[in-house]
Amino acid sequence: MDIAYQNKDIKSKFLAENFKGKTFSVYGLNLPAITQVLPTNIPTVKTNELRIDNFFELADNTVALVDYESEYDQSDKMKYLNYLAEIANRYLNEKQACSNIRMIVIYTGDIERRQVSAEYDIGAVKMSIETVFLSKLDSNEIFEWLKEEIEANESLTDEDLMQMILLPLSYREKDEKQAKVHDVVDLLVKIQDGEQQTFVLAGMQVCTDKIIDMETANRIRREIGMIQVAQSKW
Repeated sequence: MDIAYQNKDIKSKFLAENFKGKTFSVYGLNLPAITQVLPTNIPTVKTNELRIDNFFELADNTVALVDYESEYDQSDKMKYLNYLAEIANRYLNEKQACSNIRMIVIYTGDIERRQVSAEYDIGAVKMSIETVFLSKLDSNEIFEWLKEEIEANESLTDEDLMQMILLPLSYREKDEKQAKVHDVVDLLVKIQDGEQQTFVLAGMQVCTDKIIDMETANRIRREIGMIQVAQSKW
């Protein structure tokens, strides 16, 4: 069982199935629903591999690249350009049409809108980035609302699940983020729906990968493993 629940392919496949039909509307992003989760590894000749955080196909046949950042660096714009160029090249090589590629950056609670420029114009190339600032969320209010829903045994919506996944990233300090991961996990164990539990845990592990420590990551893996063991007994 250890091998199974730590297998990234299993986690990625599960997320791919369960992201379908969901949106990022709870974060203020006006995007069509997700229809497919696409591979995030982008082989290149310049580097061994570029890896974006999420890559989605949307209901309007556009695609969205999503990256999570806990700091703002102007040089990241070149990284995003490389992403976009390689994705466009992938579609060209596979002789598939891609009408629009959207570059989305979700900034954690460390970053405020005034710190960020969403445009990158170098003359021949102009890139527009769609940004989300989790610092705008009322994190404590959202957490208390979710806690009340779960303790009242109310059914969780897709919006609730998406909020739980990114809620820890909305806090400013690293220790706050990690503490909130544990708080969300503590809430999840009270949910009866194993698929919802696994979706939030796996999604949270992917989205918080850059900021959580090994102990916190291992706790998420253990919880996923225990859920899978419980489900296998039915």
